[in-house]
Order: sequence, then structure tokens, then C-alpha cells
Amino acid sequence: MSGDRDREQSPIRITVDVTNPGQFLACCGLLELADRLWPGAEGWFEGGVFRVAGQGSLHDLLAVVVTHPPEAIATLDNGLSVKPLIAPLRFSFDGGATQSMTIDAWMQIRSEKGQAVATGNPPWNFWSGQQTSIGIWLGLRTALAEQMQSLQFDQFESLYDQRILLSGRFGFDPGAAWNALDVGFSPNEQGMKVASSAAVELLAAVGIQRFHPEMADDRQSFDYFTWGSPLSPMVAAAAVAGAISVPPLRHLRCRVVSRGSYAALERSSLVRKGADCE
Repeated sequence: MSGDRDREQSPIRITVDVTNPGQFLACCGLLELADRLWPGAEGWFEGGVFRVAGQGSLHDLLAVVVTHPPEAIATLDNGLSVKPLIAPLRFSFDGGATQSMTIDAWMQIRSEKGQAVATGNPPWNFWSGQQTSIGIWLGLRTALAEQMQSLQFDQFESLYDQRILLSGRFGFDPGAAWNALDVGFSPNEQGMKVASSAAVELLAAVGIQRFHPEMADDRQSFDYFTWGSPLSPMVAAAAVAGAISVPPLRHLRCRVVSRGSYAALERSSLVRKGADCE
């Protein structure tokens, strides 16, 4: 069976805590990148590990993330202007020769006073103040590149837990938001450095582009599901939203919290246990 072959030939393994929504979305981002680089790649959750069956290594995927900087898009194809705060990022995998993708989950187009405008898309536009999407990406990219040079080979499997001090984040990793709730202000707005995972922040920004959790009507919480067999990104995206069940799985719920103009994600809680769950 192809699934058995995938399990035997998966060179990419990374430990993951699926109750951390940032780490979960980062795994989705890894699968997205793997499939774009190596068409036919598949990924799945196995215990506390996320595995990807493809034609390269985890280092190969991360090298793509840090090699080619994205382009910030100031004007959309329809002519609408976008503020630098939430500008979409056009990301190339090979210097623009063949493949690219645009990351813009934090932006939406809506009507205001009869006019179409590009504005933030809650809850994914976590940041505020003087930060911009391109500035955050470039800062995280530099931090990850430096981190990759210092890590030993056997440390890459625990990369999500290798936190470093960062002053700019997208906001997917709840570990970076601890003091925003405790002391009542945003570390993003104050320019404070907080221990964060650059890999989680970058990969989650890629993952949320295709892998959409099931959002509550008020957009203050969302549900997502893991999957336990090798899936392509297209099928896995349906599993994340609960449209299909691929056991063994976990059903988790995450709550969005805010302090003024700053938003953050809490750690998720397990919703359901059953015969089809881990």
C-alpha cells in the first residue's frame, strides 16, 4: 500500500505539540512547501511527531524559506491599494523562475461606505503599530537563517521548541504572548523581545493560506483536527476543517484573546475523545 511506503520513506520528522495552534499550522505549512517543491508529497501526525514523505529533508525545506525573500504587494490585481501593515507577500520558491505563492490570510476585501477596501482579516492580523507584514517576515527569516547555522543536525527535529528572542512576530505561536495577557499590554506594540519560534511563525503563515480551521461565527475561536494517515495538502486541508475524518485524530479548539489592538491565540484544548481518536 502507498501509505505504508510513505511511512517507511518519510525523511522529515518534527516533534509537535498539537495543542499549540502555531505548531499545528506550521506542520501544515511544511506539508504545503513540500508538495510545491516535490509534487506528491504527503504528511500526517503520528503520536507527538509530524512526518512528511517527500524527496528531500527538513533542512531543504527550511533553506527555501530563508533563501528567497518575498515581495510585498502594495497594489492588488484589481487596483486596490493595501497598507504596508497587511500587505500580501508574494513568495518565490526558486527566484521567480517557476513556482510562487501569495500569502495574504491576514487581509480581506470588504465594502465600506459602498467602496471596496483592503482591510485586516481577524483573527489572523494579530500585529499592529509600526510593524508591517514584510518587516515581520524579513526579521523572522534572518533569525531562522542564523538559528539554522547554530543548530546541530539532531536538533532540527525539535526545532519548534528552539525559541529565541524576537521583537517581531506574526502571532501564531501562543508561547510569545504570555505577558500580553498577564501585564495588560502588547509586547508587539512596545517593541519588546519575547522568546518565540521563528520557524513556527514563518511556517504557520504559509500553512494558514490553505489550511483553514473551522471558525466560529464571532471569529473568537476555531476548531481544527489532526489526521493520522498520509495525505496530500488538498485532502489534508479538508481534514483540518473536519470535512473528512482520518483517524487516529484529535479534535481541538483554540480561543482568540485580545488586548486593545493586539490579538493572540491561547493554547488549544481537546474537544472530543472517541474510538477514532489517538
